[in-house]
Amino acid sequence: MKKLLKMAKAAVAGALTFIIAAGAAACSSPLDEKVTPVAKADFRVTAYMVGDRFLNPADIDDSHFDQVTDFIFMGMADFNTAGEIVLSKDFETAYNNIAPYLPADANFYINLLGPKSTLQTEDWNAQMEEQGKLHTQAFQSGVLEQNIKDLLDTYGFDGVYFDYEYPINQENWDAFNAFIISLDSCLGEDYKIGMAMSDWDLGQSEEAMAATDFIEIMAYDNWDKNGNHAPYENAEKSIEALLKKGYERSKLTLGLPFYARPTTEEAYWYDYKSYCDRIDENGLFVDTEDTGLTFSFNTYDLIRQKTELAVNCGLGGVMVWHYACDAPADHPASLFNAIEDGINTAYAQEESAQ
Repeated sequence: MKKLLKMAKAAVAGALTFIIAAGAAACSSPLDEKVTPVAKADFRVTAYMVGDRFLNPADIDDSHFDQVTDFIFMGMADFNTAGEIVLSKDFETAYNNIAPYLPADANFYINLLGPKSTLQTEDWNAQMEEQGKLHTQAFQSGVLEQNIKDLLDTYGFDGVYFDYEYPINQENWDAFNAFIISLDSCLGEDYKIGMAMSDWDLGQSEEAMAATDFIEIMAYDNWDKNGNHAPYENAEKSIEALLKKGYERSKLTLGLPFYARPTTEEAYWYDYKSYCDRIDENGLFVDTEDTGLTFSFNTYDLIRQKTELAVNCGLGGVMVWHYACDAPADHPASLFNAIEDGINTAYAQEESAQ
């Protein structure tokens, strides 16, 4: 998988056209610019709410709901090639279990996933090519925009998010861009449009960028040379890439992983709450009972530091993947508490510097 992903990134870089200004290597980074943070009251703390974690009311930890400003309901709705919205059989159950806990001033969004490739191959690029064709059919169906609006109207969502992983050629991006522009026209000012993006696949046109309200930076599922998952430096790199692309700082939301990946990059994901009492000061946990692998978590301090980075870079907020992975609010190592700590620290420093 690691090799396939590297090949995929190379394919994307080869398929999209980038203009690199002469002498760019000598230019200062946009991270070095002194910027004014967004107002503290406007700083978003966004959390993905994976629907199947909210099917049993007894399992719901509501202790962090008041620390979140924006909720994204995930994994319960798709669209097909005909542009129809397909709801999971558990959609209503999860929706009804989450809704009562939402703060009155919170925003509640629906995430829509598109059709997946059914090719029986391990060739990642072939799968993405097929998935791109299926998505394009949906985007060009002529009905998906209105069907999304009807869904938002019916359930009272504040907007829609997309997690399209990944459009790997310009044709895919052209179809997606045209759709986002059309969707924005259909939804008007009543609803917001957001999407998750990685720094190595930035194919939005200027018009589509303008039509998109929020960008969730997937600054995770990457490693440093020592095998640390989602290190601070990679968060900086991701932010820098999107700023250089031309995104407004206030639209960007820095993704924070509430889960671990193996230092050797195998396809395992461990949630933070199950292991937070067993990780060392560097965020490492050695799984001697099952896989034998060493897992790398973002610690309380690292999440706090990344949150401060987001504030100081003038970003619109931070995003959590995902809500149900954190320890309860009364746990001293809760990562939502680390976010709150980072927000308060960064804004206090900003105020004292004025």
